[in-house]
Amino acid sequence: MTRPLLEAAGVVKTYGAARALDDVTVTVDQGAIHGLLGKNGAGKSTLAGIVAGLVRPDAGTLTLGGQDVTHDSAMSRRRAGIRLLDQHSEVLPDLTVTENLLLGALPRRRGLVDWRAADEQAADLLDAHHLRISPRRHAGGLSLGERRRLSIVKALVGNGRLVILDEPTTGLTIGERRDLMGWVRRLAEQGRTFVYISHHNDEVRQLCTEYTVLRDGRAVRSGKRVSSLTAETLSALVSGEAVDEFHRDPAAAGAAGTERLGVRGLRFGGHGPVDLSVRAGEIVGLVGLPGSGAQELLRVLAGLAPATAGEVRVDGRPVATGRPRAALRAGIAYLTHDRIAEGVAAQMSIADNVHLGHWPRGRHRLLDLRRMSDRAERVRRDLAVVMTGPDQQINRLSGGNQQKVLMGRLLSREPRVLVLDEPTVGVDVAAKEEIHRLIDRVAREGVAVLVRAYDPDETARLVDRAVLFSGGSIDGELTGDGLTLSAVATAQHVGG
Repeated sequence: MTRPLLEAAGVVKTYGAARALDDVTVTVDQGAIHGLLGKNGAGKSTLAGIVAGLVRPDAGTLTLGGQDVTHDSAMSRRRAGIRLLDQHSEVLPDLTVTENLLLGALPRRRGLVDWRAADEQAADLLDAHHLRISPRRHAGGLSLGERRRLSIVKALVGNGRLVILDEPTTGLTIGERRDLMGWVRRLAEQGRTFVYISHHNDEVRQLCTEYTVLRDGRAVRSGKRVSSLTAETLSALVSGEAVDEFHRDPAAAGAAGTERLGVRGLRFGGHGPVDLSVRAGEIVGLVGLPGSGAQELLRVLAGLAPATAGEVRVDGRPVATGRPRAALRAGIAYLTHDRIAEGVAAQMSIADNVHLGHWPRGRHRLLDLRRMSDRAERVRRDLAVVMTGPDQQINRLSGGNQQKVLMGRLLSREPRVLVLDEPTVGVDVAAKEEIHRLIDRVAREGVAVLVRAYDPDETARLVDRAVLFSGGSIDGELTGDGLTLSAVATAQHVGG
């Protein structure tokens, strides 16, 4: 019979007048992969922070392996074996795999680091955790999936007993996602214990051995045998109601206008040439493995990277590459795939984040605070952002609401071309469908939309056609009846 490793009982956490957690009780068994699900703002990250000792609860108790750790510090809980890895927990890229694993505990001989012993020790750790990479490789040269697994091994080194994984498959390809999940499953079979936070219900159903669903700060369902739940049942538990999936009207592509975005003979960063045309009102998906040129093209269009040859035109007018301001002036608005590092200014208000880069000015060139507040309120209303007000710090919002604010920032510029890299990354199933409907609405207003999404189902349901990238250039296209989930998944897996 399995024994509980972690028991959190009666946990309460209040922020001002809002209750993030309300009498939540969660039990995680030894050797389990415990799925923690919920909409953005349901309390998942707050609960993870409380377990790790980074957030102090207002009430409740916490035991680890039968020992009361309720009042222990974050450092004490780490020594006890609790590790929290969010989706942005990465290894140090300039150090080797050995240095990443043994940092602070490198073996020494006569006062100097014994690199042979260190590499041997690292190799043993990698072998024990089924990670087949060389200890001497620099971490920056690893794939994203390998870096993600290396960060988990780092967490398990020493006394790592319970690892909390927050959206661990973010940014991974289908193959990397499958490999990571299989690897975590093997570690659990060896007795390792995980709390697995994910907005991808299919991952939880495939991987987790037990689950808890949070909604509005309460634990509404816990249980075993997650795989016995249908995708529809799990979505309804998370959102509190049946989720109506968005499907783009096939007739929308036929209603698209003339060319809005034209790319001719474009070469960039060793990729290309790329020729692409997107019409006003059209949604085009880019599909390809990392390094195939799909994501790189989006960044060139945004002015974040230069082209070495070719041209970009918006409504027939040329746009200089490598200059974000030129892209913005041409009407190109870009949403980054990395909300935390490149999207939000975490310590600034929602109103400030909406207006970054295009501040409204009043008399004497002073900021027009009233216009800022009004526009932020309009973003709240139009995009259903859950927030207390325009002056609230954006880092107080859930991931899904932060993503909506970023979308509001782009739309406030009234763009001609919308360039979206992973527009629903880290958001719950309900918020994802809201964002899909928003993109559809913008396209129907005449905006040309380019979108890259790692979820093949998202691409198949959202776009009018999918352009396939391989080896740095376009290798094919999916349209009409050929634009199916299986076709997109196959193309994404093999790179076109």
